[in-house]
Amino acid sequence: MLWNPYVDTGLVRALGPMGWALGLALVIFVPPPPAWAAPQDPSEEAPTGVQVRDATVLEAFFDGMLGAALREKGIAGATVAVVGGGEILFTKGYGWADVEARRPVDPHETLFRLASVTKLFTWVALMQLAEQGEVDLHGDLNQYLDLRIPETFPDPITPFHLLTHTAGFEEEMRDLFAWHPNDMVPLGQWLRVNFPQRVRPPGTFSSYSNHGTALAGYLVEQVSGLSWEAYLETHLLGPLGMHRTSAREPLPEPLADGASTGYRLQDGRLMPMPFELSKGGAPAGSASSTAADMGRFMLAILGGGILDGVRVLDQGTVEAMLSTQFSHDPRLPGFGLGFFEMNSHGVRILGHGGNSLWFHNVLALFPDHDLGLFVSFNTDTAAPLTYGSFLTTFLDRFFPDPPPAPEAVAHGSLDPLTGTYRFNRISYTTFQKAAGLVFGLSVREDEGVLVVGSPLGRMRMVQVEPGLFREEHGSSLVAFRTDEAGRGTHAFLSMAPMMAAERVPWHGAPALHFAILGGGLLVFLGFLVAAPVGWWRRRRTGSRSEGEERSVVLVRLALLVAAAAHLAFVVSVAVMAAPDPFAFLTTPMTGFTLALTLPVLGTIAAFMAGAGTAIQWWKGAGTPWTRLGTSGLVVVALLFAWSLHYWNLLGWRL
Repeated sequence: MLWNPYVDTGLVRALGPMGWALGLALVIFVPPPPAWAAPQDPSEEAPTGVQVRDATVLEAFFDGMLGAALREKGIAGATVAVVGGGEILFTKGYGWADVEARRPVDPHETLFRLASVTKLFTWVALMQLAEQGEVDLHGDLNQYLDLRIPETFPDPITPFHLLTHTAGFEEEMRDLFAWHPNDMVPLGQWLRVNFPQRVRPPGTFSSYSNHGTALAGYLVEQVSGLSWEAYLETHLLGPLGMHRTSAREPLPEPLADGASTGYRLQDGRLMPMPFELSKGGAPAGSASSTAADMGRFMLAILGGGILDGVRVLDQGTVEAMLSTQFSHDPRLPGFGLGFFEMNSHGVRILGHGGNSLWFHNVLALFPDHDLGLFVSFNTDTAAPLTYGSFLTTFLDRFFPDPPPAPEAVAHGSLDPLTGTYRFNRISYTTFQKAAGLVFGLSVREDEGVLVVGSPLGRMRMVQVEPGLFREEHGSSLVAFRTDEAGRGTHAFLSMAPMMAAERVPWHGAPALHFAILGGGLLVFLGFLVAAPVGWWRRRRTGSRSEGEERSVVLVRLALLVAAAAHLAFVVSVAVMAAPDPFAFLTTPMTGFTLALTLPVLGTIAAFMAGAGTAIQWWKGAGTPWTRLGTSGLVVVALLFAWSLHYWNLLGWRL
């Protein structure tokens, strides 16, 4: 099962198959978070480790680190490249590209799936058109497209908003993958069918968006008159000599013969998996490449847009792409144009990461040191490496800079900052909102420090500036935005500049809903077991009069229908998710649409039971204990329905 730092796996398991489906979806084309440290002032030059340019030292380091990682995590293969000084300093393949055929990874020949690292190609293409005056980065996107972006807010969405992931789209996780070429659709058609809702004004908060990047790729198509794949080949991959790189799916021959297989580790065995296809949003994650080719791409960016005398970007454009263009808080890492900051160890780092189901990647540029690093793995168990530990280990070795102990700054009570916050990379209008159950932060005070619980674990945070907290024994930062009363409204993590966390009202706290949903299921199950037993006992003993029995039977039947319907909904979702957790995330979702009838039926039955119970109290029908029991069941059923409604699971919000 894929590991995703933004999804607490314990909570995902509690949600069952639906939780796994939502958790899996959040990792698709998702960039790993940065290496989790405070941003460095670009004017302060950090010392460069001389050994990082020694190929012998680099080989010894990666042989040890990657060799151990492949063994310990059951990873089939990896490929790595380090560049600097205008040349590829080191590149090597580890393990197997094809386990069964015993084909080793070759850094010059073996293609790995790039997933979201593909986005960097899309951003370069967009910036090329901006250089040529074909695209105004601050102009309305609608002037370039043959589809219409809804005017939900007064300000239009611009290419700049796409580059910084601040367009204001909600998350849309459906139809990212296809398993057969016949299931793929053209980019424009895919966008029209899957266009996400606008849920916030553009330019206000960053919320990482695959659809925003796909829209940028479609913009490239509309302006250039070429398909996105053809544009890359003509204006980027070809000029840079990246002849073992392609964004086409399926891969053209002979590149397909050199592609690595993707693997899932299952019961200690490496299981070969089918080639992952982008159903329609190719600009967000369809490319495949070798480590050597990615080395050439990094050299071009570090070289100011030129490689081997061929220029693909102006130097000023590259400088803009690698400069901070948006940040939720100036004290935290933010976004360049397409690149996001991954600062750590006193070093300024920009790059991107990418994770599909089986392939996991990190590309990191150290512009102040003319250094670039790329790594890719071909097995699902490698995800934890690309979500922090790989880059952190590299920095520990070549840029050792232990963070200073934080000096606490007293600034009033911390109580206004405590509470639950939810990351804004969720759906607000569809059933996918349920991902918010496992996608947030808990903040509480403990002896003058904040304890922040996140999908990455718990951190004790010491206040070092008003509203800014540093990890007590680390370098992660959390900043808070407050209202006029000083109450926290948003939390921003240095490890996740591509998202903001919004304060959740008390009635939206995941703990409350887990109690309602989990407790409700237990009550429903107990009632379904106890009801026939009670009916049999009453019939056998004749403990109630015929009139009394008729007065309560309809309420019991309505409650039975409510309990059975809600339980059947959970079971049906589990059955549908068992063979393919992504069944919820592919359209048409006929089975899921039919299953959503069950909560509606259960809610109607619960209201009928509530009406019947009110009549019982009015007429005094049944015993007081009977009325109290049915009243309690009605309350549980109505609370359960309310919780489903809150998470967009009551009705057909597809």
